[in-house]
Amino acid sequence: MSRPVMLIPTLAAFLAAAASAHPVAVSNFLQTASPYAPYEYLIGDWYSPLPGGVTIHQQFKWGPAKSHIVYATYMTEPGKPEHLHFEGMMVWNGKSKLLDFLLAVEPPSGVDEKGSVRADADGTIVREVEMTDPKGAVSHFRQTFRRTGAKSAVTVLLRQTDKGWESTIPGADQIAMTRRD
Repeated sequence: MSRPVMLIPTLAAFLAAAASAHPVAVSNFLQTASPYAPYEYLIGDWYSPLPGGVTIHQQFKWGPAKSHIVYATYMTEPGKPEHLHFEGMMVWNGKSKLLDFLLAVEPPSGVDEKGSVRADADGTIVREVEMTDPKGAVSHFRQTFRRTGAKSAVTVLLRQTDKGWESTIPGADQIAMTRRD
């Protein structure tokens, strides 16, 4: 009977000695890393002037407590005020390890975009899009974002066709973005 009782104090003394011999940094093992970190550089207002005087304004902003990202795109045409092209939210999906999104396009058109957003190893952000019109017709798009500087990036807008991925509009294969804070 004395043997197990002696083992506990001996083990406690051994662990105490080992702990003092090797300083260990405090760990917050229950704290989760921010799944939004790869997308953080997009937060802000981005402007892209296109040929013909059209300007694309993309806005990324945090939801409450950085729980999601609100994403909106506005368009300005010469002689017309800026108008909302689409708006919605991107939310972390712990199962897929991607952002899921749902956007209302040209409200109140009844068109929506849904899909996923991922960060590739090279830092490129890829938005895979399924667009559905009010009659149920579906189209697929892909948008990428690649950081080129502290306040600059390039976006590419592609549509899936029978021939593969093609630019959605002339020049959409390399659209310069500038962030204005």
